[in-house]
Amino acid sequence: MQGFQQQMGAAQQPQRVVPLQNIVTSEEVMASGVLGDEEVQKILIDMLPVEAQNPAELEATVRSPQFRQTLASLTNALQTENYNSIFANFSLDTSAGAAALAQGNNVEAFLQAIEAQARAAADAAGEGKSGDEKTGP
Repeated sequence: MQGFQQQMGAAQQPQRVVPLQNIVTSEEVMASGVLGDEEVQKILIDMLPVEAQNPAELEATVRSPQFRQTLASLTNALQTENYNSIFANFSLDTSAGAAALAQGNNVEAFLQAIEAQARAAADAAGEGKSGDEKTGP
């Protein structure tokens, strides 16, 4: 009975929020190889100022203190009552992170929603490729 009470108490307490800047570190981004993907690189480089639109500047941006500060600001914004507007700005579905939202961990919910969106996009891209193969001779 005591174990059950402890579990219930733990379930009612909000989860500890891990800041985005501790999850999305420049080292992790560089080690992931995501910046080596030409499609991703092009999308991100196009978001940089015109004079900085090159791979070296993209890498420098990811390694900059401003990158960490931006992630910290996003973490703080996600922990406010306005988190829905952030989800909307990223075109994210809050239902993908509903369990985390219910526990008060909006950062985890945000990451789960991004993951669900990326999975859906990858599935859609895969369906497009398999559809192209079916139209062959």
